[in-house]
Amino acid sequence: MAAVVSKETLHLTDRQCFAILDWVAEQPQSGIVLRAFLASIALAALHPEEALALRVRDVEIADDGTRWLLVHPQAQERREKDSDRAGAVRRVPVCRDLAAILKEETIRRDLGPEDAIFVLDDGRPLTAEVYRKVWRQARAAVLQAHELGSPLGRHVSALRDARIAAWLKNGDQTAGHILAVAECAGMSAPRLAERFAYCLRKPTRDETPWDRLEAAMALPALPSQPTQTARRP
Repeated sequence: MAAVVSKETLHLTDRQCFAILDWVAEQPQSGIVLRAFLASIALAALHPEEALALRVRDVEIADDGTRWLLVHPQAQERREKDSDRAGAVRRVPVCRDLAAILKEETIRRDLGPEDAIFVLDDGRPLTAEVYRKVWRQARAAVLQAHELGSPLGRHVSALRDARIAAWLKNGDQTAGHILAVAECAGMSAPRLAERFAYCLRKPTRDETPWDRLEAAMALPALPSQPTQTARRP
């Protein structure tokens, strides 16, 4: 996934995302749990506050072995332009890599179903102040000098944006595909299309179904002669 530049957006590449995660994992204080936290954003397109709210019971395993994250309403209450979705539990697919990371963290700390997944090694809660500080340090360590002065990865949410962009680009971009991505990201489809318009492939002139469009816009056949209106006696 190459870095994408639009009018206001610059996305991290996969290589940059994983380099940041690897750098964080090497830190002596809570590096492993911080990496797991950032991975949940990078691989499941969560908002940081949604990741902080995850508990072990929110990792759902289906009968066929597939895994889902259950993102509960209290972590979604303040989504601008998407308040109609604030009351619904969101199910986000968990890829193999993220499933392994979450399982490792659960075993490492012997977590129970009601335990928060992401807590610092000394038992203190993982806060925005902590992860933002580590993010700034990781960004400075991984990115090149000319990238540090750009918007590239300026905020932790850049991991979420990169994943949503990848989901959109690596698919057929049918209406069903776009709706599925919007649901996983916790956004309405119109909002997704507006926010990530540059990720959507525009059909060429030859691919546009002009004949079907013309047929859809055609008026019903009109009678060749106007119907005479009967006069009242």
